[in-house]
Amino acid sequence: MIPFYVIDLDRTLVNTEKLYEVLELVLERDTDVGTQRLNEERAAIEANGESFVMVNSLRRILEAANSTVSWQELQRAFILEAQHTGGVLEPYAAELLQILNDRQLPYGIITYGSEAWQLAKIEAAGLMDVPHLVTRIKEKGRLLTGWKHAGDTFIIPPAMTHDFTPLEVDSIVFLDDKAVSFNDMPTGVRGVFVKSPTRELLESQRGALPSSVATVVGLNGAIELLFK
Repeated sequence: MIPFYVIDLDRTLVNTEKLYEVLELVLERDTDVGTQRLNEERAAIEANGESFVMVNSLRRILEAANSTVSWQELQRAFILEAQHTGGVLEPYAAELLQILNDRQLPYGIITYGSEAWQLAKIEAAGLMDVPHLVTRIKEKGRLLTGWKHAGDTFIIPPAMTHDFTPLEVDSIVFLDDKAVSFNDMPTGVRGVFVKSPTRELLESQRGALPSSVATVVGLNGAIELLFK
């Protein structure tokens, strides 16, 4: 059996900072709310090693400012602006997905965070056709453990397949940019920790890695490791 590829979204497939810049542009253009408050909240939360819940913060800020623009309207404007601007995928993300498609290898996205914001980023990046799952479990290894079947196989859930039917595989390749994501990773999963070639590690990305996890620089490094 061929492996199933699980790929993280933020800072693995998509340039989260670029998407944030697009959101700031739309926020400044379409509302009377500036971006300073949002940036302050984001910095404080990420400095503590936590993931920033964008939609919750935006809703609070818009409500406090008595804005006539709703989150839903802002979300649609953000998606359209990002699709128009382009360049929101990480380097070699398109090449990685093309390799998987050309070789007919099954894959999907698992992303941690609030559903509304994660789905908005997936759509903004043009990745809605990729099977995806939003989770509130930081330790994605625990999630993958739940896919373990009797014996040494995994049952990939319907949400992660193109035809929405369960898929049985004997191994998983898992790419992510956060060390915590690999915690409690079961046997049969090949972990690949993807470090940015240009950005310093955030506090939320740092941590001890299981000895079985390989570290690469960028998705180009992942492609070299997995397919060359």
